[in-house]
Amino acid sequence: MVGVSKKFGLPVISSAPAAGMVPSNFENFMGSQGRIGTQPAYEVLHAADLVLMVGSANSFVRFLDKNVTFIQVNDQASELGRQAAGTQMILADSGTYLQQLIDAQPDRLPETSFLKAAQRSRANWLKYLDARAAERPEGLLTAEGVLKEVGTLADADTIYELDIGNNTVWATRSLPFDQNQKMTMSAWFGAMGYAVSAGIAAKIAEPDRRVITVSGDGGFSMIVQDILTQVQYQLPIINVVLENGGFGFIRQEKANSGQSDYALNFKNANWAGVAENMGAIGLRVTDDASLTAAIQKCNDLIQAGNTTPIVIDAIISDQPPLETGRMALDPKVDSADEIKVFRAQYNFPADKYPALSTLIDQN
Repeated sequence: MVGVSKKFGLPVISSAPAAGMVPSNFENFMGSQGRIGTQPAYEVLHAADLVLMVGSANSFVRFLDKNVTFIQVNDQASELGRQAAGTQMILADSGTYLQQLIDAQPDRLPETSFLKAAQRSRANWLKYLDARAAERPEGLLTAEGVLKEVGTLADADTIYELDIGNNTVWATRSLPFDQNQKMTMSAWFGAMGYAVSAGIAAKIAEPDRRVITVSGDGGFSMIVQDILTQVQYQLPIINVVLENGGFGFIRQEKANSGQSDYALNFKNANWAGVAENMGAIGLRVTDDASLTAAIQKCNDLIQAGNTTPIVIDAIISDQPPLETGRMALDPKVDSADEIKVFRAQYNFPADKYPALSTLIDQN
């Protein structure tokens, strides 16, 4: 996909479960589309007049403009046209198709204003993530800040196991997928508690690879007993718990539809302490100093050949991630009032993070 993108000057987006299929540091990669996604991916997909969907049946294409030229490539005939009627439906192996596409175009096409605007939008998005990582709302760490530091623990072939909830959103946005890192999530069933048990499977299947799990406190509390299994089988998995005292993904969903957060907030145990009682290594993170110390401790343990699981219990702000399922940013599509409300709600100012349409006009 990188080769096709470079040769034809095309921005690339992925579905959330495909995070890691395209290097996260590739300049034409916009990230994932959907609620577990990014601003540039959302805007690029909705601004495109040609969409080439390869090896996927992403449901978000249902919401594309009806005038978009839509080409789908899949090796399963049942997937062709399942989500949207296409201009071309191609039954083929994706890798073979992409290579033939490269071979059919002898010269690299010049970059368009659309691609240049998309690249600028991507650069602005990365600045936004850095800004979020540095913020300390009410003196608390942000999820972006915690995961930026956790990402430094990843090596070239780390396996990430992601739970379900806002932790999935933050992890796919913030963790590095720039080498041979792999990731799995409970994409179709949305099963909370997935990450810790999936970490066990990953470490047993790939004992020489580093495994990092990321959970919210809601999902972790459902499966915390599996830390005992990690201890019993001496699996040195790094388990990260993002603790914000509630089911944040559902809270955000309810808030966006004007509903209350009834039964969506809860009290937590000291999960680092629970881990210690189970025989694991527990590291409680509440501020920058304890975060730095926890990351250093993990590095020291890795270097020493540690065989004991680690639980990093990070207390974070309960601010939700920027909504990317439906973004009101484009003055050519959304009203001034809608844009104002959306940007104010998520502290996403237009002077720092302009809409893609604005960037296209500037080119």
